[in-house]
Amino acid sequence: MQFVGAFEGWSLITVACDHRPFWLLTELANVLGVEQPARLLAALAERWHESCPEHAMVSLDAGDRRDLLDKLDRAHVVLASASLRKPITLLGPVAVDELCACFDSAVARRLRAHLRDQIVPEFHAWDRATRALEQPILSVDAATIAANRLEFERRCFEAAVLERLLDGLEQSSFVDAELLAAHRVVASELALGGMLEDYQEVLAHGWSTPTQIAERWCGMTPMRVGTLIANLGLKGSRAHSRAFLNKARGHDRTVISHVYSPAAVGLIERELHGRGHHRCAQIDEPGALGELDQGSVT
Repeated sequence: MQFVGAFEGWSLITVACDHRPFWLLTELANVLGVEQPARLLAALAERWHESCPEHAMVSLDAGDRRDLLDKLDRAHVVLASASLRKPITLLGPVAVDELCACFDSAVARRLRAHLRDQIVPEFHAWDRATRALEQPILSVDAATIAANRLEFERRCFEAAVLERLLDGLEQSSFVDAELLAAHRVVASELALGGMLEDYQEVLAHGWSTPTQIAERWCGMTPMRVGTLIANLGLKGSRAHSRAFLNKARGHDRTVISHVYSPAAVGLIERELHGRGHHRCAQIDEPGALGELDQGSVT
C-alpha cells in the first residue's frame, strides 16, 4: 500500500504491485458513480473482448488479500463488508483510462487527469526513493576502503600532533635528545599503525614506487597498485607522495613518476593483505630513490 488519499470526497488508495500503481475496483466504482463494481469489469471485458493488456488488472486472493486487508486496517481504512469476503481486484492506469473513456463523464475526465498529473508522478518518485533507500550506500569494498582511509587519517593526525609537540620541546631544550628520538619513533609507529620493525623491509629503502610495491606481492602489477592508490585517495597527496621526472623505458622522453611515503606504503600493503593478496617469499628490491625502477608511472 503506497498512498491513502482521496478524490472529491471519495477514498482513493494507491497500491504498489511490482513497482506499478493500482487502485481498488470498489473505490473506482464509487468515484464513477457505479453501484455494482462488477459493471466496471463487464465494461472492460466488452472493450477487451480478445485479450486483456498485461498489467491492466490484478486479483488478490488468499495470503496476498489478507496482507493488504491488514495494511488497510492498520491505516484505519474501512472497506465495504463485501470486500472482506471476496478477492480484491485492483486496476492499473491502462484499465482506468479505458473506464474513463467508456463512461466519458466529467467526473471520469477529472479522475483521469488527477491520476495522470498528481498520483502517478508522485507514486513513481516515492517508489524510486524507497528503492534507493533499500540499497547500501557503499559497497563492501568501498566501505572497507573508506574505513581504512579514516583510520589512516586519524593516525596521521595523532602523529603530526606529537611531531609538533616534539619540535616545540626540541627548540626549548626541555627534553633530552635521546628521549626526543624515542618519541619520534612513537610518532612514526602511530602513523604506520604498527611497530617499526614490522616495516623494516620498506623503511630500509625509504619511499617506494608502485612498481616496487607490486614486486613485493605475488601476482600484483604496478597498474593494479596504482588503481588501489587512487581508490585510497593517496594519489597526489602532498604529505605522502612525491613526483619526479623519470626516463621512460624504451623511449627517448621523460615521464612524471611518483613515490610514496613509508606510512602510505603501510596503508597500501595493509589493503592488499585485506584483499587476500600474499607477499612474495623472496624479493630483490631496487635501492634508494636514485635506483628506482625505470618507467613506473602513477
